[in-house]
Amino acid sequence: MRRALTTAIALSATVAFAPLATAQQQEPTLKMEGTVANGRTITALAGPCQTYSAVTSPGLDGPIVLSPRSEDPAKGYGVGRVTAKAGTYTASVQCDGKTLTAQFTVLPLVIIWYLSPEEVEPGGTITAGGDMHTGCHTAGSLESPGFAEPLRFTRGGNFGRFSGDTKAITTPGTYEVVFQCANRPERSVKTFRILGTPPTTTTPPTTTPPTTTSPTTTPPKPKPKPVVKPKGAPETGAGGTAP
Repeated sequence: MRRALTTAIALSATVAFAPLATAQQQEPTLKMEGTVANGRTITALAGPCQTYSAVTSPGLDGPIVLSPRSEDPAKGYGVGRVTAKAGTYTASVQCDGKTLTAQFTVLPLVIIWYLSPEEVEPGGTITAGGDMHTGCHTAGSLESPGFAEPLRFTRGGNFGRFSGDTKAITTPGTYEVVFQCANRPERSVKTFRILGTPPTTTTPPTTTPPTTTSPTTTPPKPKPKPVVKPKGAPETGAGGTAP
């Protein structure tokens, strides 16, 4: 009797907990960040699955290969870089023959860099720097009419940061510095001012010398010729000629 009662209790417990175990079983999903900065990385988590493929999407630079998580081997985890073109994209992965999808948005590019100081003494030091993880990489230097020589990025730092220095020229004025992305058309422009009075750039007006004309002269009138009487001319009178 006691054995039969124990068996009955065990069977009832199995029936009672069966729905609970089914309810706790997780549906496989693909999870990714909803938004990601242009040029940055994005993570993908898929599962639970016995087998899963790489994550693919037009919004990725390449497929994201998944690896089992140490704390949950039934789920695959991976990291990839997004495309440079802003927009909303759909990613997909095969999980035990079933297609799982997720959407994410790549934000427009924001070029993060600095130029310091905004005002500098003639011949003073100018510093610039940036972050390589923004998706915009330079050719390694900056140029400006206000630089004595190109500003080269000779220092590196944590999280992809870089910086460098150069000297300002000695001519006062306001000058532009262009930060041009090396492999894409975007660029950013900043200005700085060299203290002092800028040289004047006004060109004096060109004066045309007055046109000189020679005065009109009246040629002198010819002098009248004097009348010359001939010498030894015969005298005139009444009567005939003498014999």
